[in-house]
Amino acid sequence: MAARVNELRQALIQATANRQVRQSTLSELKNAHAASKLTYSNLLDLKGSGRLPEDGAEKLQAAKEGYQAYEERISAARELLTMAEGEVEAAQKALLEEEQRIDTEDAQLAAEPSGRIQAQAETPNAKKDPKRGFDDHKDYLFAVMQFGITGGRVCDPRLKPLAAIQRTGVPQKGGPFAAAGSDEAGVYSDPHGGFLVPVGVAPGILSVAPEDDPLAAFITNVPMMSPTIKYNARVDKDHSSSVSGGLTVSRKPETADATSSRMVFEQVTLTANAEYGLAFATEEILQDSPQSFVAILQAGFRDEYVAAAMKERLNGTGVGEREGVLKTACRIDVAKEAGQAADTIVKENIDKMESRCWKYLRAVWIANHNTRPQLKSLVQVVGTGGNAVPYFTREGGGEMLSGRPIFFSEFASSIGDLGDIILGVWSEYLEGQYQTEQFAESIHVRFVSGERAFRFYRRNDGRPWWRSALTPNKGSTLSPFVSLAAR
Repeated sequence: MAARVNELRQALIQATANRQVRQSTLSELKNAHAASKLTYSNLLDLKGSGRLPEDGAEKLQAAKEGYQAYEERISAARELLTMAEGEVEAAQKALLEEEQRIDTEDAQLAAEPSGRIQAQAETPNAKKDPKRGFDDHKDYLFAVMQFGITGGRVCDPRLKPLAAIQRTGVPQKGGPFAAAGSDEAGVYSDPHGGFLVPVGVAPGILSVAPEDDPLAAFITNVPMMSPTIKYNARVDKDHSSSVSGGLTVSRKPETADATSSRMVFEQVTLTANAEYGLAFATEEILQDSPQSFVAILQAGFRDEYVAAAMKERLNGTGVGEREGVLKTACRIDVAKEAGQAADTIVKENIDKMESRCWKYLRAVWIANHNTRPQLKSLVQVVGTGGNAVPYFTREGGGEMLSGRPIFFSEFASSIGDLGDIILGVWSEYLEGQYQTEQFAESIHVRFVSGERAFRFYRRNDGRPWWRSALTPNKGSTLSPFVSLAAR
C-alpha cells in the first residue's frame, strides 16, 4: 500500500514540475512576442512617417512574420499547459482516492476482532534500518494501533526492538509494560513513551533559496529568430560635433554652398551560445526516492541558470557567454579619492559616479552585501550646522541610494574591489534568447552502470550595445555603466 502511495506522490510531483516548466515557457514566449510586436510597431511608425530605410520593407515583413510565429508558438504552449494542468488534476485525484481507500481499509481492520489480526514477519536487518523495517509513518502507526487493540500484546515483530522495558524489568499485571507511577512520562508506559518512534524523512528538500534576479525587470529582452542576429546602430557616441552619428546643421550665406554630412553606422551582434547542465543519477535513487528526483534536478538547475545570468551580466567575457558590464568597453571607472583608505566608500565616490552616469534617473545600483554598513553611514550635511541627509534610505518597501533603487547581490565584488558597487542603466543591456530551457534524458550514456543522464540546456546571449562611452558636447564622458575603481 505504501509503495503505491509513494508512486502516486512521485507522479504528482513530476506532473507539478512539468506544469511549472510549461508555465515558464509560456511566460517567456509572451515576453518575446511582446518585444517582437514592438519592433513591428516601430517599423510601422517609420513607414507612416516616410522614414523607413531602403531595406525597411523586408524588415517590416520579417518582423510581422516573427511576431505571428510567436503567436502560433504561444497557442501551442497554451495547449501543452492545459494538458499539464489536466495531468496534475488527474494525479491529485488518483492520490486522494488511494489514500481514502487505505484509510477505509485501516478502519475496517481496526474494527475486526483481535484474533483475525495476523502477526507480521520481522523485516531482515531491521535494527540496521533507520526506519526499523517500516515503510513509512503510516505503517508504523498502524502497527502501534494493533498493539492497543490486542490489549498490549506485541503482534508485530518489528515493534519488539522498539518496545520500552519496565524499569524493574518485571512484567506487570495488565500488560507487559504497566506503569510504575501515575504522573510521569517514561519508558515503562506505552501511551507515555512506550515506543520510540523510528527515524523517518519529512517531505520536501531543505535548501537555501537563491537570490532573486534584480536585473531581469530592467534589461532589454530581444527576440532571436535565428542563432545569430545583428542590430544596426548609429555611431553617435561623440557629441563634440554631431549628436546623430555624423550629420550636422549649419548657417550659411545665401549664395554659399551648404556643407554636406553623412551618418556612420555599426552593427551589434548577438550569438546564441549553449548553456548546459548535466547530472547523473542511479536507477535505484530514481525508483526509491520519496520525492521526484527529476523535479529536484530541474529546480536545482533553474536556480543555477539565475545565478549564471547574474555572474555573466557582471563579469562575463563575451566569448561564448554573455558580456558583463565590468568587461565592456563603454564602462567608466570612477577613481578613488586622494588619501582614501582601502576598502572604504565615501560620499564623494557616490557623487562622482552619479555625475558620470548617462540618464541617471533610469539607473539602479548593484552592490555587494558587505558594502551595506558603509553605505548606510553616508550623509550629506545641508548648510552650515544643518541636518545630515542620509544617502541610503528605504522607500515603499525598497532600498534607495541617492534617490535610485539599490540591490545587494552576492555576485558583486567584495568591498574594495572593482565591481563592489555598480551604477547601471540596464535598459541599454540587450539579452536575446534563441532557445528556452530544454530537458533531455538518456539511459544509454552509462547503461552498464545502471545510471541515467539528465541534460538541461538553453541558448542565449547578452551584452551592452554601447561600444564606447559618450563624449558630450561639453563636460566629462558619460556611460550607462559606471563602477568604482579598486581601493
